[in-house]
Order: sequence, then structure tokens, then C-alpha cells
Amino acid sequence: MLIVMTSPDALLLNGKPDPNLVQVLINARAANNPVGLISNHHEPDWFAGSFGGSGVQFLHNKGRQSGEIVSQNAKNFSLNPFDVLVLAGKDEDVQMGKNGHALLIAAGWSTAKQVVPLGIRVDDAKQFQEIIDLTTGWLGQWWFTGDEPRYRVRALSDLSSKYGKTITQRVFAQKLTSTVKNGGSRLNALLAVTARSLLMEGTDSQEGLVWGVYPSSSSANDDDEILSDFTHRLRTTVSRVRFSKRGEPLFIRHTPSTKRSMGGGGDRTDPTNQILTVHLNPFYKESNRLLGKHVIVVDDCTTYGVSFGVASAFLRKAGAASITGVALGKFGGQLRYYEIDIQTDPFKPVVAGGFTSIAPGWFQGATSSVTQQVLQTLIP
Repeated sequence: MLIVMTSPDALLLNGKPDPNLVQVLINARAANNPVGLISNHHEPDWFAGSFGGSGVQFLHNKGRQSGEIVSQNAKNFSLNPFDVLVLAGKDEDVQMGKNGHALLIAAGWSTAKQVVPLGIRVDDAKQFQEIIDLTTGWLGQWWFTGDEPRYRVRALSDLSSKYGKTITQRVFAQKLTSTVKNGGSRLNALLAVTARSLLMEGTDSQEGLVWGVYPSSSSANDDDEILSDFTHRLRTTVSRVRFSKRGEPLFIRHTPSTKRSMGGGGDRTDPTNQILTVHLNPFYKESNRLLGKHVIVVDDCTTYGVSFGVASAFLRKAGAASITGVALGKFGGQLRYYEIDIQTDPFKPVVAGGFTSIAPGWFQGATSSVTQQVLQTLIP
């Protein structure tokens, strides 16, 4: 079950309720999902004519921006706030959704200041219907969940079961690039399931969240990685406070790194090359922007987990309170846990001898196959 909330204004196109959007809400209610239009104002004249007999409710709620109506209704239906989807057309809708810890969807036809930057956007009723359908069936389990003393890892999809041995990380990255660049329903769906998985863990309640992307092997350091926009979209959906800045990537790739995931040789569990080719962006050194923060590092996919181990080492040296690595895909059962200590300034290139590292062990965690069928269609 999913609760769908919005405001009367979010349904208006050219001053009139859009019949297609109205039908989406009626469909959601017919599928046994509670649906409500929430407003600080009284019921609009057109509500009864549009929704009469459908079971869609109108709720007059002054001060709805506090988000209490989200949490209270979730409780009434024995659900959680992350089981509430809010279609936002006004700034008040955004405030209601974020303060209530709901999954926020921007109405693409809205020009409201707080709606426009939201990461998940629907351009029409068809896309809105698709989001509801997918989210209703999404139970939110990560494929892989693991917590170790220095950092945590979450992976959304099991790539081995989908592609077997016929795909490299590079090929998967190309598939992901296509999904992100093409936008539309598949990108919305990927953002929605990732955001809901994070909301289910209470990520949005964490104070001091910083988001970043682990840089590609030859990154231009301009915050224009294919995952950069995805991560900024995710941040605006899940976080209420901004500590990351567009145009300022968390990591700098000062020297191109060896790209062994293309199938080349070498010890792919050795973190040395990665340590010697990245450092933290000095922008985040100003005013101790990482000190005491909880950092989420996003990568397209992981096999051995080198990127998360290296990212954790630099962030720990900079004073981060916790680090979570989020991979959209994970290959096989080869994930390692790294204990790396940076001995020099993490905001400058590290040279040989500027770090210590012990032999990696296995990263312990649990897997769940419940969600995999849903994900198969998102990154074809």
C-alpha cells in the first residue's frame, strides 16, 4: 500500500484540473491506495465534480507545511512516512513532503521556486502513473547491505544474476549512462527506488549529509560525471539541507588512473593506484566542510569495493563522522573491506609512502533478491 498526497493546485493546468492527472489519482485509489488532496484553504468548487464517488479525499489542513499530516496519516494506515508519495506543485507541498519524510515528486509543469530543483520530476500524467505503479511494488530492499567499522556499503542491483559474465563494469556504465541521459520514466524510476531505499533507512533524518560521486578514471573534475546529475537529483529528493555544491565535486582525479575494470590485468584488489590519483576537493577544506559530516559516496557499480575503501580513507582523514558507499550495481561476491590510513593532507595529492594499508578482508553483509525483478527493466 502507498499513500498518495498532493494539493489542488498541483493538478491545475491553465487554471483547470487536468482530467488525466485526476484519473491517475482515481486509479491509485481504485488500487486500494489512500489518496488525498491537502490544502491550507477550503475545498475547491471543482473537487466534487472531479472526484465524487472515487474515494479520493480532500483534507483542509492549516499548517500542513510542518509535515505532521504525512506522519499522522502514515500512522493511521500502519505505514511509514516513506510509504507516502507527494506530488509537489507548490512550495508548501515541498515543505510538507520533506518535513514529513515522504518521497517527493516534482510536477514538471510547476514553476514554484522549491519545486523546480527537485530531482524526481514527472512531465505528464503518464509519467506520474508510472512512478506510482513502480513505487507501490517497491519493497525497498537493497541487493547488498553491509556495515563495517570504517564505512558502510549499499548496492541496489545484483548485476551478476542479470548479465552473468558477459558484461564488464565499463559496459554497465554505458548502459547506466544511456538510462540517465535519456531521462524520462526510467531515470525517474531509478531515482525513485534509490531514494525510497535511502528514506527507509532514515537517511533524510541524518544531520550534516554530504553527497559525492567517486570520480571516473579520467574525470575532468568539473562535476559533470554521468552520476553527478543523478546524485544531485537524489540529494534534493532525500536531503533537507545542502552541504554539497553543484560544480564542486567531492573528489579530484588529479592523474588518470588505470582502468582495470575493462578487463585488463593486474591485482584489482590493490588500492594503491586509486590512492595516488585522487584527493579531496580543497573547496571542502574551507570552514571544515567535511568535519563531523555524514558522507554518501555514489558509484555506478562495484566488484571489489576499492573505490569505497579509498573514498573512506580520504574522508576519515578529513574528519567525516561516517561514510556510506552506494553502488547502483554490484558484481559477484568479491567485495573487500579496506583499512587504509592517509598520512598526509587529504586535500592534496598523496605520494608513495603517504599512506598505510593492510591486506583487505572480506566485506561482510547480507543480500536480498526481492527487488531484483523490478530493477531488471530500469537499466536494460
